[in-house]
Amino acid sequence: MWLKEAGEDRCPELPGQVPSHAGLGYTRGAPLAVLREDPAARKKWLELLSQCGEPARYARAYRRWKDSFQGSDTLCFIVRAESRLLVGHGTSSATGVGLTLHHTWGVPVLPGSSLKGLTAHYVQNVYGPAPGDEEPEREPFRGTDWEHSRPSRAPGAVFRRLFGAPDVEERSEKASQGEVIFHDALWVPPEKGSGPMLARDVLTVHQRGYYESGGGQWPVDFDDPNPVSFLTVAPGNCFLVALEARSARALLERAGRYVGEALASWGLGGKTAAGYGRMVVTGTPDLAPGGQPMVTMETPALMELKAWLEEQKARNVGQRQQFQQVEHEWTDRLLALTEPERHGAARLLKKFLRLKRPEEQQRFEELLARLLA
Repeated sequence: MWLKEAGEDRCPELPGQVPSHAGLGYTRGAPLAVLREDPAARKKWLELLSQCGEPARYARAYRRWKDSFQGSDTLCFIVRAESRLLVGHGTSSATGVGLTLHHTWGVPVLPGSSLKGLTAHYVQNVYGPAPGDEEPEREPFRGTDWEHSRPSRAPGAVFRRLFGAPDVEERSEKASQGEVIFHDALWVPPEKGSGPMLARDVLTVHQRGYYESGGGQWPVDFDDPNPVSFLTVAPGNCFLVALEARSARALLERAGRYVGEALASWGLGGKTAAGYGRMVVTGTPDLAPGGQPMVTMETPALMELKAWLEEQKARNVGQRQQFQQVEHEWTDRLLALTEPERHGAARLLKKFLRLKRPEEQQRFEELLARLLA
């Protein structure tokens, strides 16, 4: 029922067909030759799975999901995998190395719990104070302190609002739910002729006896290498990150910026120390069913800059003072963005800033030139 015809490449004891549902094929449909750990059969089976594409109706389901995030309390942006992605490698599979795929559609998916956990860990370590240090300016980003698997100190104010906080009995601090909802990031259907959805990868274990004995045997250099094949998400695939918050818009945009930073700097899933899981926010907006760019499909950094500029305008802050704040507080952050984001930032600055003094105009033009370089 879930198989469709494929090419002529066949292997003994393996079906010469490509599963139409990669999730079923990887977790439930492995042939006996693969279960018997036949290396050749395993390689052939994973090559068949790497040819899987999305079901015919997935694009319609994706559009319905995307169209549900149109309100002002949502923030959506697309992230692109710059390297291989391995999420859920600890789940069960016939090959021993799992991969998180959508239960219904069999396409890759980034669980919202994974995105939230990664972002919370990133905010706590990058923006929060170092363990044992008291830094007032970093205190709002401090995560929960734990002692013997029990919370001993509640997190800072910003961390609590973003991710929630457990109940700390000793301090009479009640538990609270985070104000930002991290939805599952669905796989974006690519255009025709693009790269594959999945890719076969190989991990070679060189000290098999050491690992199988749990450290009981010394690792040596003359063990036979043991190549282990498994599936990953191929580089170049994109995902729609959807965040929702019914509180301040600034908090939602802050959460989106942290998600983008965490994906680009730390990566998501397994083997991130080897470069897996790196993702970047793309500057290309997705399209609504009518073919028009979606208003919410902007990158978190640009959304935050736009909100700040609109706030300055609403407060009637002078142009000169705004530009000075941009120079001192925004320049380094804007120059660190991707090229499409830098171009978008330049357009926003030109739209909101109208400087009159020649020396300020010259500095403004130099800043725009650096952003557009």
